[in-house]
Amino acid sequence: MDYRYIKAVIAGLIILMMAVGCEDDNDRGPAAPEAPSQLFPLQEGKFWVYDVEEFRNDSLLYRSSDTVKVDTSAVIWVGEIWFSYVGEDSIYWRNGVDGIWRLRKDLRYPGGLAEKYYVYPAQAGDCWVVESDRDSVSVVSVTEAVEVPAGRFEGCHYYRFERSDGSRLASVWACPGVGVVQESTVKTLAGDTLRSAARLRGY
Repeated sequence: MDYRYIKAVIAGLIILMMAVGCEDDNDRGPAAPEAPSQLFPLQEGKFWVYDVEEFRNDSLLYRSSDTVKVDTSAVIWVGEIWFSYVGEDSIYWRNGVDGIWRLRKDLRYPGGLAEKYYVYPAQAGDCWVVESDRDSVSVVSVTEAVEVPAGRFEGCHYYRFERSDGSRLASVWACPGVGVVQESTVKTLAGDTLRSAARLRGY
Protein backbone atom coordinates (compact mmCIF):
# COMPACT_ATOMS: atom_id res chain seq x y z
CA MET A 1 0.00 0.00 0.00
CA ASP A 2 1.35 3.43 -0.95
CA TYR A 3 1.03 5.62 2.17
CA ARG A 4 2.16 8.69 0.24
CA TYR A 5 -1.01 8.38 -1.89
CA ILE A 6 -3.24 8.10 1.22
CA LYS A 7 -1.54 11.14 2.82
CA ALA A 8 -2.06 13.14 -0.37
CA VAL A 9 -5.76 12.21 -0.50
CA ILE A 10 -6.26 13.16 3.19
CA ALA A 11 -4.42 16.46 2.69
CA GLY A 12 -6.60 17.19 -0.36
CA LEU A 13 -9.78 16.47 1.62
CA ILE A 14 -8.67 18.78 4.45
CA ILE A 15 -7.95 21.61 2.00
CA LEU A 16 -11.33 21.06 0.31
CA MET A 17 -13.17 21.12 3.66
CA MET A 18 -11.39 24.36 4.66
CA ALA A 19 -12.27 25.98 1.35
CA VAL A 20 -15.95 24.98 1.65
CA GLY A 21 -16.01 26.30 5.25
CA CYS A 22 -14.61 29.65 4.11
CA GLU A 23 -17.16 29.88 1.32
CA ASP A 24 -19.97 29.26 3.80
CA ASP A 25 -18.66 32.09 6.04
CA ASN A 26 -18.49 34.44 3.06
CA ASP A 27 -22.00 33.48 1.94
CA ARG A 28 -23.37 34.64 5.30
CA GLY A 29 -21.97 38.11 4.74
CA PRO A 30 -20.81 40.46 7.49
CA ALA A 31 -22.40 40.03 10.92
CA ALA A 32 -25.27 42.42 11.60
CA PRO A 33 -24.29 45.20 14.01
CA GLU A 34 -25.54 44.68 17.53
CA ALA A 35 -28.48 46.90 18.51
CA PRO A 36 -27.66 49.57 21.11
CA SER A 37 -28.60 48.49 24.61
CA GLN A 38 -30.31 51.84 25.34
CA LEU A 39 -32.80 53.92 23.41
CA PHE A 40 -31.52 57.18 24.97
CA PRO A 41 -28.00 57.52 26.36
CA LEU A 42 -28.96 58.98 29.74
CA GLN A 43 -25.84 60.20 31.53
CA GLU A 44 -24.73 63.37 33.26
CA GLY A 45 -23.94 66.21 30.87
CA LYS A 46 -25.43 64.53 27.76
CA PHE A 47 -27.28 67.03 25.55
CA TRP A 48 -29.32 67.36 22.36
CA VAL A 49 -29.95 70.53 20.31
CA TYR A 50 -33.25 70.89 18.45
CA ASP A 51 -34.75 73.26 15.90
CA VAL A 52 -38.20 73.98 17.31
CA GLU A 53 -41.32 75.57 15.78
CA GLU A 54 -44.69 76.26 17.39
CA PHE A 55 -47.94 77.30 15.71
CA ARG A 56 -51.32 78.42 16.99
CA ASN A 57 -53.85 77.49 14.30
CA ASP A 58 -51.93 78.57 11.16
CA SER A 59 -49.87 81.35 12.77
CA LEU A 60 -46.22 80.82 13.69
CA LEU A 61 -45.73 81.62 17.37
CA TYR A 62 -41.99 81.17 17.45
CA ARG A 63 -39.03 79.43 15.89
CA SER A 64 -35.93 78.75 17.98
CA SER A 65 -33.08 76.44 18.84
CA ASP A 66 -33.51 74.61 22.16
CA THR A 67 -31.00 72.53 24.09
CA VAL A 68 -32.10 69.60 26.22
CA LYS A 69 -29.40 68.64 28.71
CA VAL A 70 -29.19 65.88 31.31
CA ASP A 71 -28.67 67.45 34.72
CA THR A 72 -25.36 66.82 36.48
CA SER A 73 -27.11 65.63 39.65
CA ALA A 74 -28.92 62.27 39.60
CA VAL A 75 -31.30 61.01 42.29
CA ILE A 76 -31.65 57.59 43.90
CA TRP A 77 -35.20 56.24 44.17
CA VAL A 78 -35.99 52.67 45.28
CA GLY A 79 -32.35 51.76 44.77
CA GLU A 80 -32.14 52.97 41.15
CA ILE A 81 -30.36 55.98 39.65
CA TRP A 82 -32.70 58.42 37.88
CA PHE A 83 -31.70 61.40 35.73
CA SER A 84 -33.53 64.67 35.10
CA TYR A 85 -33.22 67.26 32.37
CA VAL A 86 -32.06 70.75 33.28
CA GLY A 87 -35.15 72.75 34.26
CA GLU A 88 -37.31 69.69 35.06
CA ASP A 89 -37.23 69.33 38.84
CA SER A 90 -40.03 66.82 39.34
CA ILE A 91 -39.55 64.46 36.35
CA TYR A 92 -36.77 61.86 36.28
CA TRP A 93 -35.78 59.17 33.78
CA ARG A 94 -33.86 55.90 33.69
CA ASN A 95 -33.07 53.12 31.24
CA GLY A 96 -34.46 49.74 32.27
CA VAL A 97 -34.08 46.36 30.60
CA ASP A 98 -37.47 46.83 28.91
CA GLY A 99 -37.32 50.51 27.97
CA ILE A 100 -37.24 54.00 29.39
CA TRP A 101 -39.07 54.68 32.64
CA ARG A 102 -40.31 58.04 33.90
CA LEU A 103 -40.52 58.96 37.59
CA ARG A 104 -42.87 61.73 38.72
CA LYS A 105 -42.26 63.29 42.14
CA ASP A 106 -44.58 66.27 42.47
CA LEU A 107 -47.57 67.48 44.48
CA ARG A 108 -49.78 64.90 42.79
CA TYR A 109 -47.31 62.05 43.45
CA PRO A 110 -45.23 63.09 46.49
CA GLY A 111 -44.07 59.52 47.13
CA GLY A 112 -43.12 59.10 43.48
CA LEU A 113 -44.78 57.31 40.57
CA ALA A 114 -42.70 55.31 38.07
CA GLU A 115 -44.19 54.32 34.70
CA LYS A 116 -42.79 52.76 31.56
CA TYR A 117 -42.70 55.55 28.98
CA TYR A 118 -40.93 53.98 25.97
CA VAL A 119 -40.74 50.25 25.31
CA TYR A 120 -37.29 49.20 24.04
CA PRO A 121 -36.43 46.90 22.38
CA ALA A 122 -39.78 47.24 20.64
CA GLN A 123 -41.76 45.74 17.79
CA ALA A 124 -44.32 47.41 15.55
CA GLY A 125 -47.72 46.93 17.16
CA ASP A 126 -46.55 47.08 20.78
CA CYS A 127 -49.03 49.07 22.91
CA TRP A 128 -49.17 50.24 26.53
CA VAL A 129 -50.69 53.01 28.64
CA VAL A 130 -49.05 55.86 30.58
CA GLU A 131 -51.81 56.15 33.18
CA SER A 132 -50.79 59.45 34.79
CA ASP A 133 -50.96 61.23 31.40
CA ARG A 134 -54.03 59.27 30.21
CA ASP A 135 -52.00 58.43 27.10
CA SER A 136 -52.22 55.31 24.96
CA VAL A 137 -48.83 54.63 23.38
CA SER A 138 -48.15 52.47 20.35
CA VAL A 139 -45.12 51.55 18.28
CA VAL A 140 -45.94 52.32 14.66
CA SER A 141 -42.62 51.16 13.19
CA VAL A 142 -39.05 50.30 14.17
CA THR A 143 -37.55 50.77 10.69
CA GLU A 144 -38.11 54.47 10.01
CA ALA A 145 -35.51 56.56 8.16
CA VAL A 146 -35.57 60.17 9.36
CA GLU A 147 -33.62 63.08 7.88
CA VAL A 148 -33.05 66.09 10.15
CA PRO A 149 -30.42 68.85 10.32
CA ALA A 150 -28.13 66.51 12.33
CA GLY A 151 -28.17 63.96 9.48
CA ARG A 152 -30.00 60.86 8.32
CA PHE A 153 -30.92 58.27 10.93
CA GLU A 154 -31.92 54.72 9.98
CA GLY A 155 -33.83 52.21 12.08
CA CYS A 156 -35.72 54.82 14.07
CA HIS A 157 -38.56 53.76 16.36
CA TYR A 158 -41.78 55.65 15.70
CA TYR A 159 -43.85 56.04 18.90
CA ARG A 160 -47.36 57.51 18.90
CA PHE A 161 -48.95 59.01 22.05
CA GLU A 162 -52.70 59.68 22.09
CA ARG A 163 -54.57 61.33 24.98
CA SER A 164 -57.72 59.44 26.02
CA ASP A 165 -59.94 62.48 25.39
CA GLY A 166 -58.37 63.18 21.99
CA SER A 167 -56.95 66.55 23.11
CA ARG A 168 -53.33 65.65 22.31
CA LEU A 169 -51.53 63.55 19.72
CA ALA A 170 -47.75 63.24 19.72
CA SER A 171 -45.40 61.43 17.35
CA VAL A 172 -41.82 60.68 18.40
CA TRP A 173 -39.05 59.24 16.25
CA ALA A 174 -36.17 57.92 18.35
CA CYS A 175 -32.95 56.41 17.06
CA PRO A 176 -31.56 53.71 19.37
CA GLY A 177 -28.35 54.89 21.02
CA VAL A 178 -29.00 58.51 19.98
CA GLY A 179 -32.39 59.54 21.40
CA VAL A 180 -35.24 61.58 19.97
CA VAL A 181 -34.38 62.81 16.48
CA GLN A 182 -37.81 64.23 15.60
CA GLU A 183 -41.04 64.98 17.44
CA SER A 184 -44.37 66.56 16.54
CA THR A 185 -47.37 67.35 18.73
CA VAL A 186 -50.92 68.54 18.01
CA LYS A 187 -53.08 69.80 20.90
CA THR A 188 -56.48 71.41 21.10
CA LEU A 189 -56.93 74.11 23.73
CA ALA A 190 -59.89 76.48 24.12
CA GLY A 191 -60.88 75.97 20.49
CA ASP A 192 -57.36 76.54 19.17
CA THR A 193 -55.09 74.01 17.53
CA LEU A 194 -51.52 74.14 18.82
CA ARG A 195 -48.84 72.42 16.78
CA SER A 196 -45.17 71.99 17.62
CA ALA A 197 -42.27 70.26 15.94
CA ALA A 198 -38.68 69.58 17.00
CA ARG A 199 -35.88 68.29 14.77
CA LEU A 200 -32.44 67.27 15.99
CA ARG A 201 -29.61 69.62 15.02
CA GLY A 202 -26.77 68.32 17.17
CA TYR A 203 -25.90 65.95 19.98
